[in-house]
Amino acid sequence: MQIRRFRAPDMRQAIRKVRDAVGPDAVILSNQRLSTGEIEIVAALDYDGSLPSSMSGPKKQSSSYSVQENTRKPDQYIAPSADYLERIEKAKQQAPSQPNAEHSSLQNQSASQFQMPPLPADQKEPILEEALSVRSNDNAKQLRDMEQELHRVREMLEQRQQNTSNKSKADPLEEQVLEKLKHLGLSTSVISRLLDDIDLKGREDDWNRLLAHLADYIPVRSGTTELRGCIAFMGPTGVGKTTSIGKIAAQHVLKHGPDGVVLITTDTYRIAAHEQLRTFGRILNVPVEVVNEYTDLNEVLAKYEHYSLVLVDTAGMNPRDSNLERQLLMMKRARANLKKLLVLPCTSQRQVLKAVVDVYSQVQLDGCVLSKLDESASLGEAISVVIEEGLPVVYIADGQRIPDDIEPARAHNLISRAVYTAEHYSQLYSALKYGS
Repeated sequence: MQIRRFRAPDMRQAIRKVRDAVGPDAVILSNQRLSTGEIEIVAALDYDGSLPSSMSGPKKQSSSYSVQENTRKPDQYIAPSADYLERIEKAKQQAPSQPNAEHSSLQNQSASQFQMPPLPADQKEPILEEALSVRSNDNAKQLRDMEQELHRVREMLEQRQQNTSNKSKADPLEEQVLEKLKHLGLSTSVISRLLDDIDLKGREDDWNRLLAHLADYIPVRSGTTELRGCIAFMGPTGVGKTTSIGKIAAQHVLKHGPDGVVLITTDTYRIAAHEQLRTFGRILNVPVEVVNEYTDLNEVLAKYEHYSLVLVDTAGMNPRDSNLERQLLMMKRARANLKKLLVLPCTSQRQVLKAVVDVYSQVQLDGCVLSKLDESASLGEAISVVIEEGLPVVYIADGQRIPDDIEPARAHNLISRAVYTAEHYSQLYSALKYGS
């Protein structure tokens, strides 16, 4: 008697392997599901009715019946042929949706066709039962998985429908206020924080209370309104650093005279970049120093440490510029008394402003200057950034006139300016759109 083992992902493929390799007369001696999930079948050719010694013993689940004999012999294991099991499996697949009673009828019909003898109740063959139930179990598992998935989808749809219903039932007053805050250009996080803090009462002063509370969010520089000491102005190209320095220096000279004021520039990357600052120096009659590769910023600052106002103009660079690291390193190594102000243009998008703040925060910024308010269509983006980053606003600049178009920052004035700007550009847009 020849014995061979076959492995396959499921019972049908395993039976087909037995049939193709050994023939329809092969007899199934045993089967088992391995830890890998595969089905292993032990089949025999020239079966003589007895199991080999390695398969004998207490494994009663491996015994069965034979397709060649209609009677059981004492002390013999009679197993089904591969051809029979394959036909049973095909019949099972052709009618997977029939009830259990129909499956039983199909099994009995197939057994009588192949002259299968009735199996005693106390010696049911687990191999045949597994062959008939593998696909049924798989179908049942797939059905359970589908039911669970449909249940999850249903819960998601119900939740979405509920959210839509709640949104449609939202307070119309809150919806109106929300639209007005969005019109200012404020970020979602700032608006959400503001609405959480203020309880709308449906009164005429609700809007004013919201704006007043919004002004309380804005960090501004406290203390005296006049700058003193060493201040460096930093930021990308074209944001108004040099112009802001000229305005502040001019205000100080007009009030206190030129003594005690010095202008310093570290911008040696652009051709004649320091010429504008030198022009300011000649007009105001104040000294101008250039820090280059032959001089050190700290040495220049030490030279003018007794001056009341030292303004440092830095090179404007894109946050992605490789030379920016050298500029930031210079500021990090500067004297501890050097304050760093970041100039933020209100004409930039919120994402751009946040990226600039993230890059220049390496030098421990002391505050910021909001520039180009007169050119911006919305101040909410810049206001949102300074609130979210906790960056104090020291000055706001809104024009090119020197020394007029710059003033110390005041939160309530900034909010009033934001409301005016939003309304002005809304009217301007309507006029351009409708030709009125």
